[in-house]
Amino acid sequence: MLYNFGKGSDGTLPSGLIFDSAGNLYGTTVGGGDLSCNVGFGCGMVFELTPKAGGGWKEKILHNFNGKNGSQPSGSLIFDAAGTNLYGATVFGGPSNSGIVFELTPKAGGGWTEKVLHKFPPTSAGTGTIPPAA
Repeated sequence: MLYNFGKGSDGTLPSGLIFDSAGNLYGTTVGGGDLSCNVGFGCGMVFELTPKAGGGWKEKILHNFNGKNGSQPSGSLIFDAAGTNLYGATVFGGPSNSGIVFELTPKAGGGWTEKVLHKFPPTSAGTGTIPPAA
């Protein structure tokens, strides 16, 4: 076991992990974080796990979803070609609650900024909704 997601606030139901060039792991959790979504289950988040000296891993929450900016991220994240920005999708949230595609960009001095790249429209013939896990 690398890390135990068990406190709720640090995420629940983690999805696929990816490594960066420094050996840190990045992933999403379907639940946890902002508990306003899904009757207290949480809206989900993006996290980083960094190896600790002497063993074990330390979690850092990079982004919390709140429903308006997406909810329940699913599947693996991907890095851009430079290995800097992270990209992913949520199953729900956004203006029509049909999911979004997002980009996370690191800020100078720490933290990350989310940019919504695509908002899936409400379900109708010929449009996508609820993006599947990658």
